[in-house]
Amino acid sequence: MHTRNKRLWRNHKEGSNFPGQHLIYSKRLAQSLIEMAGIGSNDLVLDIGAGKGALTLPLAQKAGRVLAIENDPQFVQKLRVKLDKWSHVTIIERDILQVNLPRKPFCVVASIPYSITTPILGKLMDQPATPLKKALLVIEKGAAKRFTANPTTNPRILKWRMFFDLKMGRTLSPDHFSPPPRVDSAVLFINRKEKPFIPVRGHALFSALASHGLKIPEWPVYEALRGVFTPPQISHLLKELGIERDFPIGWLSIDQWATIFHSMIRHVKPYRWPTRK
Repeated sequence: MHTRNKRLWRNHKEGSNFPGQHLIYSKRLAQSLIEMAGIGSNDLVLDIGAGKGALTLPLAQKAGRVLAIENDPQFVQKLRVKLDKWSHVTIIERDILQVNLPRKPFCVVASIPYSITTPILGKLMDQPATPLKKALLVIEKGAAKRFTANPTTNPRILKWRMFFDLKMGRTLSPDHFSPPPRVDSAVLFINRKEKPFIPVRGHALFSALASHGLKIPEWPVYEALRGVFTPPQISHLLKELGIERDFPIGWLSIDQWATIFHSMIRHVKPYRWPTRK
């Protein structure tokens, strides 16, 4: 058996037992990802699903402090041995969805379990007051395309993008991972907007607005929003958006949704504002 195939087989046997977790084993790739993330000596960085430390160790060489989060006891044991000399690295043996995130600004560099990708992104971005500065995540390519699609008809993703820029980077083939996934992976970049499209205090109201408007994405804007805006307000809004009255609401851009939100705040009486059920 060729050397590379032996390594693939060995890594496959030692792969994570967490559903959907595919470990990076290429040191070159790990180093490249950290360089792309732009991590510096003042950064607090989370490595979510740290596995055997493929990203954690090179992160320790760059970051001011690293939190390695891993739920698999066998991997945690390996991490403790590998990172024993790095005093600024803390290993947290817990499910990321149960971890309290830092209260001060932090970054994330991680190859996360594919089976809980959306819950992890929700953990990071559902509450825009969470002090996430930026993230580089390795996720399933199909998921990366959904999160970065413009327009989007997903109210949750739409709200994330009021506060964060999401961009898909390079594609990663399955042979970079152990066990190799059945599909391609991709790099997802998340960066907090310097100026969010809406105020943080308005995030719950925006969620209600987006959920209300996108119940049927094919509906024209005037139909989808008539329960919130009065007919004269709708006419004014359409002019502000620069669209015709039969324009499908599911085709609106991120910027246009921000315009709708601010128009509602300015012109619509609060008793007409949508609420989350």
